[in-house]
Amino acid sequence: KFFIGVDVSKKTIDVSWTDGPKPLYLGSFPNDEKGFMKMIEGLSKHTQSDQSEWLIGFENTGSYSKPILYWLVSHCIPCIEESPLKIKFSSGIKRGKSDKQDSRVICDYVYIHRDRIKSTSLEKPKIQELKKLLSQRELMMRHRHAINVSLIDQKDEISPTIFKEMEAQNKLVVMQFQKNIDCIEKLIDKLMQSEPAMAANNNLAQSVIGIGPISAWYMIAFTDNFSPKISSRMFANYIGVAPHPYQSGTSMQGNSRTSKMANQQIKAILSNGIQSAIQHDPQIREYYTRKIAEGKPDGLVFNNVKNKLIIRVFSTVQRGT
Repeated sequence: KFFIGVDVSKKTIDVSWTDGPKPLYLGSFPNDEKGFMKMIEGLSKHTQSDQSEWLIGFENTGSYSKPILYWLVSHCIPCIEESPLKIKFSSGIKRGKSDKQDSRVICDYVYIHRDRIKSTSLEKPKIQELKKLLSQRELMMRHRHAINVSLIDQKDEISPTIFKEMEAQNKLVVMQFQKNIDCIEKLIDKLMQSEPAMAANNNLAQSVIGIGPISAWYMIAFTDNFSPKISSRMFANYIGVAPHPYQSGTSMQGNSRTSKMANQQIKAILSNGIQSAIQHDPQIREYYTRKIAEGKPDGLVFNNVKNKLIIRVFSTVQRGT
């Protein structure tokens, strides 16, 4: 009955509301608990409906949107943390940009899609911790790689003595990053063992040839430990390995292709296991050899192998063997 759009930034939130087609701007509030209470107080003046009949929408802006999400869920106020891309693509042509305007756009989105929107629920604490650890590991990996390649193109520009000294310093930094990565991976292992359901699914996922610990961890993190609500097709679509048709009428008849609007990081991690699956799994090796002999592009065959690995992992977890 009462729909609210919130544009979240680091320090403030801008709020618009509506009980009909036209959103109205309420104001700007601090992005903290006091600001959330003032927002609720201001909104209550414009409606007689109970807070359980409200729906507050806002974009997922990472750590900036988490305080309001946690606060609203703890106060049992229905809310939706939506993908910024979904809101952007549904808002039509826009001219200009401001926090006030964005809050109205979000409010409009919540009102228009009110019959299809489902309230956001908090992730399990262990899944949240796993995502944080994986994010930290990825940061360490990027820094390690940056240091590793930083001197490659400078060898001919620096005197041998200085280059040797800089190279030695880089090796020390790389070693420290590797120690950090090893430490994070031990923490993830410990986290997995602390939750029996996660430990069981981790072992089942890694029993599939081509799936190593890193791939299994990411799949657990981004499927809510293989929640029944998430199918193998949904996950394949999320990471960009599910093909979609590309055709329109008679003038455009392209081949099916994957979308780049996906989690490319997990897609790249799964790519690391393809060669292992082709080498050690007879069925995958036979499939790969047959398709290459038919003249299929390597990229297409590799993508199909990723799909097969995803289907096998989900099937293995669902069977429990």
